[in-house]
Amino acid sequence: MEVELKLLLAPEDNDRLLKHPLIGGEGRTQRLAARYFDTPDLHLLRHGAGLRVRKVDGEWIQTMKAGGSVQSGLHSRNEWECPIDRSWPRLGKLRKLVGDDAPWRAMLDARDLKERLEPLFLVDVTRQLWDLEVDGSHIEVALDHGHIERHGKRVAINELELELKEGQPASLYAFALHLLEDIPLRISNVNKAQRGYMLVREVGVAPCRAQSLDLPHDASIGDAQLAILGNCLQHIQNNETAVIEGTDPETLHQMRVGVRRLRSALKLFDAVAPCPPGLAEDVQWLGDQLGAARDWDVLVTSTLPRADVSAAGGNALMDLQALVLETSHAKRRLAAEALLSTRYTKLMLTLGSWMLQTAPLLSGSAASFSRQTLQQLHGKMLKRAKRMNDDDPVSAHRTRIAAKRARYALEFFHALYRPKSVRAYLKNLSATQDELGRHNDLVMAARMLQALAREHPQAAGEIQFARGYLLARESAQPADLDAIRGRLHHLRLPHASR
Repeated sequence: MEVELKLLLAPEDNDRLLKHPLIGGEGRTQRLAARYFDTPDLHLLRHGAGLRVRKVDGEWIQTMKAGGSVQSGLHSRNEWECPIDRSWPRLGKLRKLVGDDAPWRAMLDARDLKERLEPLFLVDVTRQLWDLEVDGSHIEVALDHGHIERHGKRVAINELELELKEGQPASLYAFALHLLEDIPLRISNVNKAQRGYMLVREVGVAPCRAQSLDLPHDASIGDAQLAILGNCLQHIQNNETAVIEGTDPETLHQMRVGVRRLRSALKLFDAVAPCPPGLAEDVQWLGDQLGAARDWDVLVTSTLPRADVSAAGGNALMDLQALVLETSHAKRRLAAEALLSTRYTKLMLTLGSWMLQTAPLLSGSAASFSRQTLQQLHGKMLKRAKRMNDDDPVSAHRTRIAAKRARYALEFFHALYRPKSVRAYLKNLSATQDELGRHNDLVMAARMLQALAREHPQAAGEIQFARGYLLARESAQPADLDAIRGRLHHLRLPHASR
């Protein structure tokens, strides 16, 4: 199993890296040109594998990487590597290396795979290497500078790889945090093969939803904590590039959901593994940065269109819509800047390190822990629902938050419960969230428009019209709090699967 941490840095910072006291000089240099192979229908990619052949010191080396996981930039993948006598893959030798590892052997035994393989893209880099001892761990540090190429199209590469040869994965984070004190770095959750496949498929960045999490029934609390927090980080970081480079509101929404899931997960384990205050503060900061941008996206795409423009006469609200859209774009730029900041990189590295060091200390059954946790969250949700009041919007919002936390918790632990009862519970909580969410969107819109009127007094008339219209609509179509209370009161917690 290969374990490495991937980091991005600007080419102009390469000299600073070479002169850094932790690195110590130029290192040894290699020129690496690797061709990646797959079938026209991307058979290997669809099975989560990548196959390359590259020349190293005059010898052809064949490598297949497959499966594994990525969290906080830490890539853990199965790796099979061997020398071959040509620049084209030798599948027979690869099968021998894989042996009886069933899923990967079945993938390589696909019909006519040998005949269908073709080179898809080239990765051409100059690599500088250092072998370092860090806190008792042996780390290979590699600086790669070059490009990925397919049919004349190129994508630049300038990245730092920290590969754990021997020792503890946490040492990779510790080393990266030391470098971050002097050199701007960003975590990379995408490897070279994935970037090459993006060229092949000619796809950009798209929104990524949370992946389903299947905990084994015998998982410990430590296993659960590491898996759940890792799942949340993956959700967040899978949307990073899209938020930075794109404009799709859904990518920002998914990343914000990822942070909310992370905060809920940290609270779940607070009694057994409290999050350090500084770390919790940075997670809150990230949520605030994304939340400010997302709230304006909702106003633009969902809430403001509910205002009847014709009621104001002519195009009276067109200027307001343009003003809100301009503010939304500005907030998204601020969110992107936050993701490019050293504070964000430090947060992801520190959180990854803390997870790895904390999980082994947690004993006990995840199944028992989940039952107790779900009971507590369910009870808290019912108490808040009982206190909901039509004259107090905050009371409904608190119930919505409680329902959301209960939903996230069950989604984390769903594999430990009977599927039918899980689906029924989640469906009910989702309906509660949606109904109270529409109500909250209108309340938030009124506050945001009020603030906008103070900043842009020249548009106060149009703003106050829209605000009044939305408030009137909220009053005319309030959430049915009694129905929500009744629905939650009759809701039963899912049954354990064993």
